[in-house]
Amino acid sequence: MMMVGSGPGRDPGPGDGFTTAGFVVAVGFSMLFFVLLANLMAVQYGRGVVRVALDEGARHGARYGVAGPACELRIREVLDGLLGGEMGSGVFYRCEGGSNRISASAQVVFPAWVPGIPEFRFQMAATAAAERK
Repeated sequence: MMMVGSGPGRDPGPGDGFTTAGFVVAVGFSMLFFVLLANLMAVQYGRGVVRVALDEGARHGARYGVAGPACELRIREVLDGLLGGEMGSGVFYRCEGGSNRISASAQVVFPAWVPGIPEFRFQMAATAAAERK
C-alpha cells in the first residue's frame, strides 16, 4: 500500500522543513518590527519629558529672575525623576536670559535600539517671561 501526503508513515521529501524556515524568518521580522515600534514609543516619551523639563526650568528660573542655577537645577530634577539611564545621558541643556525673559534649550541624542538605524537627534526650547517683584 502506497501512502500519499504527510504523516508518521511518510518518508521526508526535499520540500520538508521549508515551512519551518519561512516561519522563523517571519517571526524574526515581526520581532524586529516590534523592537523598532517600541523604540519609537520610547523616543516619543523622551521628547515629552524633555519638553516638560524645559518648561519647568524656564518657569522656575523666571520665578526667581535668574537664568542659570535655578533653571538648570529644575531641569536636572525633572530629567532625573522621569528619564534616567542612557536616554537621560543624551540630553544637553542650558538656560540663558535677561531681566525680561528666561529661555531653556536642549540638544538631545537618543540612541537607536537596532544597529544600522541612525540615532534620534533633535533640539527643543522653552521660554518664560521673568516675573517682576
